[in-house]
Amino acid sequence: MHGCAAAAIGERFRMLVQEVGGVFTSLEVQAPIRESEGKNHTLNNIIRDVSEEDDLLDIKYADIDPEQPKRSTPVHINALAYVKDRIDSATANIKVKWGFITLLNRNYDLCKELETNLNKTCPVEEGPIELSIDVDVPGFVPPGWFHLEATAWRDSDEKQLGRILADVHF
Repeated sequence: MHGCAAAAIGERFRMLVQEVGGVFTSLEVQAPIRESEGKNHTLNNIIRDVSEEDDLLDIKYADIDPEQPKRSTPVHINALAYVKDRIDSATANIKVKWGFITLLNRNYDLCKELETNLNKTCPVEEGPIELSIDVDVPGFVPPGWFHLEATAWRDSDEKQLGRILADVHF
């Protein structure tokens, strides 16, 4: 009985993450954090930029409204980054965990996501890029900590664009 209940809960979480996955497409993932290298600075009370200094994006800010997301409440994310070199195509790996359970581990075509969600197209030229995203948080998000890791890279040479970590409690 416990196995069936756990499987049903796991499936609900997978569906939840797929529904809100768009919120995470502008973020970055993977590789161990090295405290001595990289930027490792806080963008807000949820998101931390752990990119390397030579990554292709320099994330200036990422604002979330409300600052603490809540169930059944829309969240607005506004971010600004500086693109250091032209990006013709890019991929992001997004990993979401609820406690120790991995709910999502998926790659996204960033150019497709830019076009679909933000009305922007690739290539992305050197210079500032602002992203503004609205996401509806479902009411059935279970209580607990959710951890997101997101890493993006340019497809042509696999040069890392950036990497962020996010932690949110519902």
